[in-house]
Amino acid sequence: MTTPKLTETITLTVPAEEGGDTDRKSHSSLTMRRPRARHIKRVVVLLGADFLEKLLAAAEQSPGGNVAAGEALARLTTPECLDGLTEILADLCGVSPAVIDDLDPVDLFKAGQAMFGFFPDLGTAFSN
Repeated sequence: MTTPKLTETITLTVPAEEGGDTDRKSHSSLTMRRPRARHIKRVVVLLGADFLEKLLAAAEQSPGGNVAAGEALARLTTPECLDGLTEILADLCGVSPAVIDDLDPVDLFKAGQAMFGFFPDLGTAFSN
């Protein structure tokens, strides 16, 4: 059995800023810790119980699958969900939510990839 990865360093394309004029910090990288059960539970609550069900239904349907996937992914656009996901990423990286809010979109995508990168078998579980 291989040892699970416990941290992932994310090199930022654009440094993220935090703080005001006197206490400004610039982050050129973030170190993300492996998500724990408390993080996964918060993600599940934010996305809703039927989020995964809708995504799996989308994968099974080819012509209408885009509608089900769109409905599932639309949940990600609520202010509560976006703020909750920001808080989870900030906790995993040991920074304030303001740092996550200041990430360049490319770096935000990298952070999402890093989070799911801790669970490489998860992608193959849903591809069958």
